Amino acid sequence: MQLRLKIWRQANSQHPGQFEQYAIADAHPDMSFLELLDVLNEQLIAEDKLPVEFDHDCREGICGSCGFMINGQAHGSQSQTAACQLYLRHFQDGDTLTVEPWRAS
Repeated sequence: MQLRLKIWRQANSQHPGQFEQYAIADAHPDMSFLELLDVLNEQLIAEDKLPVEFDHDCREGICGSCGFMINGQAHGSQSQTAACQLYLRHFQDGDTLTVEPWRAS
């Protein structure tokens, strides 16, 4: 399964951020969204690039700390599902997924 990730990257609150795009060629439908980010981070580290930082704790859908927006929806498109329990089988091969932090006004 091939997916494209469009991820908001920002060094800190004093620097402007921007979306960066990444391609994942070996995603498996049974992977969770956080496992997909792990695969991306392995790629980035192998290329001597900074990994994507994200919060998580239990990875069992209990704690809710994996809160970010996926395609404009909190935790992604599955109702009552944390990002760690959102499986790639809910996406189509070739999809582009936009990932960004929750924003407070």
